[in-house]
Amino acid sequence: MSHHVRPRGARFELRVKHRLLPRPFYATFATEAEADSYGQQMDAMLDRGVVPAELMAGEPRAADDPLLVAVVRGYLNSAPHLTASDSKLLGTMLPELAGLRVSAVTYRWATDTWVRELKMKHHQAPGTIRKRVGALARVLDWHLASTVKAGDTAAAPVNPLRLLPVGYSQYTEAEQRELAGRSVKGRPLAPRHDVQRDRRLLPAEEAAIRQALAGVKRDDRERPWTGAAGAGPDLAFELFFSVILDTGLRLREAYRLRADQVDTAKGILRVEGSKGTRGAIKPRVVPLKRHLRDALASWCAGRVGLLWPYWKGTPEDLDPATRRLSARFASLFRYAGVPAFTEHDLRHEATCRWFELRDPAGRWVFSDVEIARIMGWSSLAMALRYASLRGEDLAARLG
Repeated sequence: MSHHVRPRGARFELRVKHRLLPRPFYATFATEAEADSYGQQMDAMLDRGVVPAELMAGEPRAADDPLLVAVVRGYLNSAPHLTASDSKLLGTMLPELAGLRVSAVTYRWATDTWVRELKMKHHQAPGTIRKRVGALARVLDWHLASTVKAGDTAAAPVNPLRLLPVGYSQYTEAEQRELAGRSVKGRPLAPRHDVQRDRRLLPAEEAAIRQALAGVKRDDRERPWTGAAGAGPDLAFELFFSVILDTGLRLREAYRLRADQVDTAKGILRVEGSKGTRGAIKPRVVPLKRHLRDALASWCAGRVGLLWPYWKGTPEDLDPATRRLSARFASLFRYAGVPAFTEHDLRHEATCRWFELRDPAGRWVFSDVEIARIMGWSSLAMALRYASLRGEDLAARLG
């Protein structure tokens, strides 16, 4: 073992000593566990002959140490696997990275400066912090890989953002105490926490939503919910709601559907996925339940082009269309008396319904892998995020 941890006042000092290092490396941590975890990571890499950039001696030359903003812009222009979400997020991050060089991105900078600032100054949620760190980590992966010349057998330098410990984005007890004494516009600050979206749509809530879509007025309201069709049933939005609820399509995938993507004879939708890199389409096939197949067959009869009137068909109208539809769903759920429910929760509900679907003999209809394909996931880990199975339903199976 090449690392040693010892107390230094209220903190803990890590010393890393190894034959590959010209001199011992020192760093301090808030907890002994964090120091030991980082030391173990250093040991593992040094034993493989890999020296983390922040442990190497000497100042990098300017030519070898570009500004981080320039690297991010290069990634936005040239990286082959850039997603639309990363492109948008990295664009907003450029101001906070101004003046930094790549060599400044170290483990200590990430934990003690950047992540701490995201918590204490910007008061961001752990999930938001992880998205920002993940986006910058992908930029550094791309840049560090480009520093290895063709034919060079040496491994690319280690990305320090890949070394952050599990739970780095959570607010520590010390940070929670520090926030307790702060306020913004008279409101005390509280630590942000991850929010697990496990909201299921109850049968009575779905019935209330469908009544609102059918133009039924609530007893405590002066008028019925008003959709695109004005007062009365909004047939287009009612079917649009059913498509998302019974397939799990993403909102952008749903409103971009064209009549030629609906094959009611085979009972499938040929979906142009919205999560491809650099706007690339990731096509997939989504099965249709019988009642939805029949409804779409009637709706598509004689139609060409887009199924719905919610998108103008141009790239410039994608974000505005998403905002308009999200607001309309929010209005619908409020009118129906369905609290704390969003359009994206329909995708979670659809996932659960795919998992719960059984054939007449009581067997599960789809496997985990098949559901992942239906939902357009690249990892089965997404199933753990989306599947929110009711405890009472699980208990009922026990008899």
